[in-house]
Amino acid sequence: MNYKLIGENNYKEPISTIIKNRDFHSDLFFNLNESALNHYSLLNNMKKGIDCLINHIELRNNIFIQVDSDCDGYLSSAILINYLNQAFPMLDVRWRLHEKKEHGASLETIPEDTHLLIIPDAGSNQYDLHEKLQERGIDTLILDHHECERESNAAIVINNQLSSKYQNKSFSGVGIVYKFCQALDDTLGIRLADDFLDLVAIGNIGDVMDLREPETRYYVKKGLKQIKNPLIQEIVDRQKFFLNGNINIHFTGFSIVPFINAAIRYATMDEKIDMMKALLGSQESVYYSRKKIYEPIVKSVARRIANTKNRQKKTLEKPISSLIDQIYVEKKINDKVVVLDVTGELEPSFTGLVATQLAKKFKRPVILGRKTKEGKFGGSARGYEKCGVENFKQVLTESGLFNFCEGHANAFGFEIEPEYFESLNIQLNSLIDSEIALEDIHEVDFIIPAQDMSASIIKTIHKYRDEWGSTLKEPLLAVEGIQVNKSDIQVHKNRTSTFVIKTGEYKLIKPYYKGDFDEMFDNGDENFYINIVGKCKVNKNEDRLTPAVEIVDIEVTDSFLF
Repeated sequence: MNYKLIGENNYKEPISTIIKNRDFHSDLFFNLNESALNHYSLLNNMKKGIDCLINHIELRNNIFIQVDSDCDGYLSSAILINYLNQAFPMLDVRWRLHEKKEHGASLETIPEDTHLLIIPDAGSNQYDLHEKLQERGIDTLILDHHECERESNAAIVINNQLSSKYQNKSFSGVGIVYKFCQALDDTLGIRLADDFLDLVAIGNIGDVMDLREPETRYYVKKGLKQIKNPLIQEIVDRQKFFLNGNINIHFTGFSIVPFINAAIRYATMDEKIDMMKALLGSQESVYYSRKKIYEPIVKSVARRIANTKNRQKKTLEKPISSLIDQIYVEKKINDKVVVLDVTGELEPSFTGLVATQLAKKFKRPVILGRKTKEGKFGGSARGYEKCGVENFKQVLTESGLFNFCEGHANAFGFEIEPEYFESLNIQLNSLIDSEIALEDIHEVDFIIPAQDMSASIIKTIHKYRDEWGSTLKEPLLAVEGIQVNKSDIQVHKNRTSTFVIKTGEYKLIKPYYKGDFDEMFDNGDENFYINIVGKCKVNKNEDRLTPAVEIVDIEVTDSFLF
């Protein structure tokens, strides 16, 4: 087990030290307010975009929205369509979902009678498409946040990355759409935009925006306090047991976003359409054949996307197992970056998910590519920060080997010429100078001797549990030299099994699966010294609050009989 301090080790003042360790200003942690916000007018082309939309609405022209195929894309479009439906009840806004994991719009899928195409959360760099649409007399409005080389000459592009005066570059598509709706509010003299802050929060979490950015953090925290969307509320209601009344960043990232993403990647087109309808507040009922009843579409969708998530997990087991075998057979286990050709072996919509799983297993960056129709290689790349490569996208971009790498620092798509892909692992092995760590190095806020560890430290850190999540990672601490007797080690069985070590005024806990820890504490000795890395929790047991450290990693350093 390896761990290292992030910064200072002042566990006597845990919260101020954690904030300092994360390069986060304490005022933004404790006193986050509207002073952190950027006005929508700082976004280039905002007025031009508003005028264009209003003009088309007044002329009763046909407006078409292309929904982008990820959580941020669906929620961005849902905000805009919901807003337009409420502000202009007589307006008929048409929209389209991608059949597979695609981004942006394509000429052949845009209805010929369209007058205005709107692409939320994508489309900034589709310069050829913009020009072809302009030639057809179709206006294009982009509401995006992705990096691109330049502003289009044939479309109205509202993008924080292209707006030098807009300081927040860690604001996802939902954020740009929300700002557009704020501008519409002021233009129309109404107040609708804030009704969609729950979707703004979830979209930013889903797109892994940097939550140390003040404005993004402000909207995420505010949005999670006002869940209004009927589908999101239904998803939350189905998981009340795990919530303890709290909808926080961590819960959203692990219990809302994955269900939406699973449906986008794995559900049928009819199921995806139903999910979008539910996000748009449809009141229709759907037949539930198992119970032979009609149920509200939000209940139907929430149930079905949970089933889809389970099906997805089972479906991925076989290809992941096959690719793990391939890594060993092709002797890639010692490569600094795992590069695999998955042509014909893996559905394109699953490439990113599988790359993420392989990166976690082998504790290093992974590149999965397949041959495209154009004869190139394209696919998904995933970094692994704990191995020492903090920005994998930057490494690949600066190599000069790739036609493009587009996305986030450690989760992105790419295109490369076949001759470069074939020898890519060799190139990267020489390119990455630093040694790749082949096991997790836990970055901890504190290393605490067992005699100094206390329940008060746990309670203090746990008090701020709603602040952690996404890029503002939950604090980890290492506790060294904990002495335990074998009689202190138990497995508690309730709805799930929990491994528990009693240590006096607090406990060490971990979900237990058959066989866990058996060898670690079954050598004939009665007493052990252990080190652990874990997270601070306070669990409610009937009317009592029990402080605990949830074990992330554990090692036995010594043992003896008496």
